[in-house]
Order: sequence, then structure tokens, then C-alpha cells
Amino acid sequence: MTILKLHHHVTTIVRSMERQTDRVIHYELADPDDWELPPFTPGAHIDVRLENGMVRQYSLCGDPAIRNRYQIAVQAEANGRGGSLALQAQLRVGSILPVSLPRNHFPLAPDARHHVLIAGGIGITPLLPMLQVLNRQGANFELHYCTRTPEETAFRRHLAPLMERGVVRLHHDRTLPATPLDVAGLLARPGTGEHVYCCGPGGLVTAVLEATKDRDPATVHIEQFGGKPRTAGGTAYMLELARSGQTIPVLPDQTMLEALRGAGVEVPSSCEAGVCAVCKTRWLAGAPVHRDLIMKPADRAEHLMPCVSGCSGGTLVLDL
Repeated sequence: MTILKLHHHVTTIVRSMERQTDRVIHYELADPDDWELPPFTPGAHIDVRLENGMVRQYSLCGDPAIRNRYQIAVQAEANGRGGSLALQAQLRVGSILPVSLPRNHFPLAPDARHHVLIAGGIGITPLLPMLQVLNRQGANFELHYCTRTPEETAFRRHLAPLMERGVVRLHHDRTLPATPLDVAGLLARPGTGEHVYCCGPGGLVTAVLEATKDRDPATVHIEQFGGKPRTAGGTAYMLELARSGQTIPVLPDQTMLEALRGAGVEVPSSCEAGVCAVCKTRWLAGAPVHRDLIMKPADRAEHLMPCVSGCSGGTLVLDL
């Protein structure tokens, strides 16, 4: 098997595989010699490089206290960009898989008095380590896990003890009767020191953001799965590259990243959905329109993600 280089990579081997649902496979990764792996915190993810050169991000879903194993879960997406299907076809027990060092854009808030966790589908993965840590700490928390049916609910066996305690609740919208989550009702009355965490598809994220729009943004933590690239919304503008002096027009139907690459400027990228931050670029002047899903306001004051960000018009100067 060919091993492709990954910046600051860790070589792992697939120790075990477990099918969670018809579409989700759970993988356990280890150092080939069973040495400890670089530590991670709840909410972290790793980049995984496939043999065909694809790089994809997967949340670490195991217990951070287990230092010699990484765990990821991959959901097959028939209408995706091919990464999940390629990974499920490629990996077997014993496969060698290069991965990045863990990174965390979705951490637990250390000062929270109550944690409300909301997951949709495969968005459960970054929340699983949070449950492990919060439960060990004796913290106040609750998890609401939204899936279509019980059969499409990954990690049900892992969650069973917490379900029996009533701190984990499942919600299904394709059962008879349906039991969907009332997001607005759940989040209508925030408690003192309450923090909300949501990971899932766009509809769930939108509902959570709408229900928490009057809260302190620092208490609402979002990670979105299944994002799609978005253009600049029909506004044409110019890019100016400060280092080279090059000017590049961005057409209304182009992303900034597409325009840069079309002009021969190589910018590294991976998810191209405003989630992974691989393409994060410093901007120096202009009026950027931020559409990423992870950067804080202070970070956006200096950086943007050209895969999804745009400009309200005129000229945008990049530190390239």
C-alpha cells in the first residue's frame, strides 16, 4: 500500500472495524507498534489522507483518556464528493492510514455550568468524547440525538447507560409516531451558565442558531457536517495580492478559491465548505463576507476562508 505524505502526519493502522448502521462504519486506529498517539481534547478532528490523494476531516469519537487509540466513524454519502465511499472501500483491518495531528475548533467550554449537546446523524461523533469527559467530571449535561429511525442511530449501544439515566434522549423524525426534537422549545429558556453545542446537518444548525440568536455568541458552539461550497452571492469584485501585486477578478458565479486557482495561485484546501480551515488566508483591506462555520469574530478580523468567503464589492486585498 502506498503511503502519501501528510504535513505533521501520524502513521496509524486500522485495528478494528464495526458497522454501526447500514451507512456508518466505526474504525479504531492505533500506532503500528502500539505507542501512545498525540493527545486530543473533546471536539477535535483529524485529517485523513486516502490513497487517491483525497484529504477528509473526521471527528475523533473515542475517549480522550485512551492514549493509544484514535476512533473515527465514516458515513457513506452517495451524493458527496467521494471521500467517504473511497475510505469505506479502501480500509480493512491492517490497513495503514496517515492522519494529521488532532486539531480542535469545537472545544468544551471550561466555565459552563450546564452543557446542552445537540447532534444530528453522524454529527454525534464529536459529541461522544464530550460525553465521556463530562460524565467523568460529574458535570451537568444533556444530549439530544436526532436521527431518522432507531436503525439509523449510530452508537446506540455506547449511549445506552446514559439513556437509562435520562441524560441522553433520542429523537426520530421517520418513525410512527415521529418524535422530532423541538429545538425552539428546548432552548427557549437558557439557564445560568448554559452552553449549547450542535453538530449536524444544515437544517438542524439553522434551527439552533435561530433559537439562540439572542444569547451571547460565546455560549453557542457549532460544527456543521455536510456543508457545500457557497459562492459570493452574485457580487463581482477584484482580488489584489499584496505580495505579488497580481489582480484577479472574481466573477459572480465563482468562489474566491476558484478565481485564485484559475489565475495560477495555489491555495491549499480540503473540505471546501468553510469547516476545516486548511485554506485560511490573511486579508489586509476591503470588505470580506465571511461564510465559514468555525472562525470567531476576532479571527475574522484578520482572516477569511476563500473556499466560501466573498466580498461585498470593490477590491479585497489578500496577504498572498
